Amino acid sequence: MPFDVTPHLAPNQCALILFECQERIIGPGGPFKGLLEDAAEKRMVPKLAQLLSAARSAGVLVVYCNMAFRPDGLGAPLTPRSENAPKGPPGPGVASPVVAPLAPLASEVVLDRIQGMSAFTGTPLQAVLRARKVGTLVLTGVSLNIGIPASAVEALGNGYRVVVPRDGAAGDPPSYARDVLKNTLNNLAYLTTVAEIAKAWGWSWQEPA
Repeated sequence: MPFDVTPHLAPNQCALILFECQERIIGPGGPFKGLLEDAAEKRMVPKLAQLLSAARSAGVLVVYCNMAFRPDGLGAPLTPRSENAPKGPPGPGVASPVVAPLAPLASEVVLDRIQGMSAFTGTPLQAVLRARKVGTLVLTGVSLNIGIPASAVEALGNGYRVVVPRDGAAGDPPSYARDVLKNTLNNLAYLTTVAEIAKAWGWSWQEPA
C-alpha cells in the first residue's frame, strides 16, 4: 500500500542528497548507455533542477556526494571493475564537475569521496546531518544499481528515514532500475515523485517540457 510521505518532508528536517550527478557519469557521452537512457526517459536532470530550486527556496539542506577516486586507485572499492581499470600516477582524487543544471552554490555542502559505494563511507555526511538535526534523507541521482540502495541501507542503519523519488534516480538498464525500485527500495524507502516532494516544500511545480 502507498504511504503518505508528506508529514516527513518538513524542510527543516530534510536533506536533499544529490549522488554522483557528475559530468563524467551522466553528462553527454557518459560511459553507461543504459544509465543515460533511464535518466533521459525520466527527464531526471531537469526535474532535479526544479527540485533543487524548491529545496533552496524552502531552506532544505542540500548535500552533493561526488565520486573522486584517485588516479592510482588507492582507496577505491575492491571490485573487479576498479581493480581492472587502468591506473594513473599517484595523486589526489579529482571529482568530475556536477552537471551544469545541478551545479552547487558556494554555500552548499559538497562531499568528495575516494572510497566506498555509499554517501556515508569515507565522508563527514553523518556529522553534517546531525549538526542540522536532519531526520529524512531525500536520495536522488545515480545509480539505482549500487549507490542509491547502498546509501539507503546505511541511512536506515544510522536512524534516518529515506525518501526516493522514482523519477529522480536512474539505473542501468532502465528495466533493472524499475526492478530495484519495486523489489528493493520499496522495502527501504518512501517512494514518491520529484513533483510531490517539491510541492511539499511549497514549490509551484511545472512539468519540464
